[in-house]
Amino acid sequence: MDSKDISILIVDDNEATREVLRLILSEDYEVVGEAADGIAGLELAVQFKPNIILLDVVMPKISGLEILPRIKEVLPEVKILMVTANKDQETVSEAVKAGIAGFIVKPFNAQRVLDTVAGVAVRIHK
Repeated sequence: MDSKDISILIVDDNEATREVLRLILSEDYEVVGEAADGIAGLELAVQFKPNIILLDVVMPKISGLEILPRIKEVLPEVKILMVTANKDQETVSEAVKAGIAGFIVKPFNAQRVLDTVAGVAVRIHK
């Protein structure tokens, strides 16, 4: 499977973070959309049915951890990578219990993002 066949949705309240992630990923993957909060992220996820969602943990209105189970409910096949600067054990274990595929820890570099996404992408459509 070609990596261009993998679609990605970016959900992060920080515009600069979304832009950097889009620039890093768009060369190898299809970035189908971006959302600034969890509610908009859920709506776009339902609309585009991406293979992978990069989901920020801390956002206004509703956090990534709060919207995560709702996304998994409507799209059980989607792989979710939590994007966070918050590495506390409670956040990690809550996210893992909810069924995430992994973490991208801020501050991140391009290679780490690509490696993490590639690691998840290989598990899609197998």
